Amino acid sequence: MQRDRMRQLHYAPLQGDTALKFLEEHHRKELSSAVYLRKLDNQIFVRSDAIFHALIDIRSGWRHLAKIALLLPKNFRDAIYNWIARNRHSLAYSKACALPSTDVSAQILP
Repeated sequence: MQRDRMRQLHYAPLQGDTALKFLEEHHRKELSSAVYLRKLDNQIFVRSDAIFHALIDIRSGWRHLAKIALLLPKNFRDAIYNWIARNRHSLAYSKACALPSTDVSAQILP
């Protein structure tokens, strides 16, 4: 959310109404993965593809590294993604998620 300075991305829980409307069941059941639905072409990206394509689409400073990372084999990228997902609590500085500000709340869909 901090990288999306132009507030292009919106977030929805995989169990919510928005995900039910736009995603197939197998994407909604995969609760441990990031899913990115690109509005421009309705293309769905999962795990590392979701992260890297989102960074590129929001024109993040990390977009150049994301383009290079997409050249790596998908199974290698997803293995790293899965390791980070499993260990995210020990890798994070804080054990609790911050409450969203009013600005950020507008980006969260039902």
